[in-house]
Amino acid sequence: MNNRTIKIALAGVGSCASSFVQAVTSGRDAVIDRQPGVMYPEIGGYRLSDLECVAAFEVDANKIGCDLADALRRPPTAAVQHVHVPDTGVIVRPGPVLDGIGGRLVGVVEVDERARQATIEDVAAELRRTGAEVLVCLLPTGSVKAVQAYARACIATGTAFVNATPESVANDPDLASAFAERGIPLLGDDLRSHLGATTLHTALLDLLLGRGLAIKDTYQLNVGGNTDFLNLADPLRSATKQTSKRRALSNAGIDATDVAAGPNGYVKYLGDRKVCFLRIEAESIIGAPVSMEIRLEVEDSPNAAAVLASAVRIARVAADQGRSGVIDAVCAFLFKSPPVGMTESSGLDSFREFIAAAASHSWQDSLRAAELEIARLA
Repeated sequence: MNNRTIKIALAGVGSCASSFVQAVTSGRDAVIDRQPGVMYPEIGGYRLSDLECVAAFEVDANKIGCDLADALRRPPTAAVQHVHVPDTGVIVRPGPVLDGIGGRLVGVVEVDERARQATIEDVAAELRRTGAEVLVCLLPTGSVKAVQAYARACIATGTAFVNATPESVANDPDLASAFAERGIPLLGDDLRSHLGATTLHTALLDLLLGRGLAIKDTYQLNVGGNTDFLNLADPLRSATKQTSKRRALSNAGIDATDVAAGPNGYVKYLGDRKVCFLRIEAESIIGAPVSMEIRLEVEDSPNAAAVLASAVRIARVAADQGRSGVIDAVCAFLFKSPPVGMTESSGLDSFREFIAAAASHSWQDSLRAAELEIARLA
């Protein structure tokens, strides 16, 4: 058993971060460690109870300077507080704002002056000071410069990077090469929801295509009430999200060039709930028509937390094994826009193979550690 902690930094202290930290907190209970939505209680010897947040960055004046637990409860965070998070001792630091706040977010986020002055070097210094091993990037969609700034800070410090945003990091050849050359794992881009609109959509397409049906038309319409949907209500901010979703559907095996898929409206009433309206039209044998319409409603932020629970542990396992650059074996399952796309079933198979190999590697490490201890005591 691997008893080391995984030290995590968060870039963006909003709703997804809140649900993720709640999941980590609940994971410290050995019984709850097998909670629904956690696909693997253990990955490469690491459990949820081994995760520890050591650094956090924000631009919101309402959150900078607060304990992380307090900041995660402050507006405009919309995540439901399912689990009480006690004070962490982690003080939220200013991160570089760059293009992180734009469009409709300007009206709900007061940017702290310290964030306007913050630099990549400031982020790197905090990562070094805290010994952060994995940084999870949860910045708003459209924050191209800010996301890539955090990626460069990770390259400078040897910190693994999990890009939950649709902005290109894993898909940026220069950045991906830099991570590979520095021997640092990189996971991305655009985190999939554990059971969200895109996951359901691609699974259904996989089902129909696997039975030989021809997809004639499809759409996916999504509305929600958190700041992510508020931000995505601006077409200029949502462009990369639209591209990412269509890419996910293309990887599922259809021509998604003209498919409507993505954020389609902000409804404040919904809070952290997301509602998806999904339709697929297909053709079966001798031209027989098949169609389906589905309404899916989920809490948005816990959907991300469930995936991050796997992603951060995989990033650390990859580092333990000396892997670097984009971890293609898992990205097709965990992200909407990975550099190497796969169908839903192929991505899941590849993900499971990685987990199985990590388990074997962990067992071998434990055996060697036990042998060394026996030799020391002899």
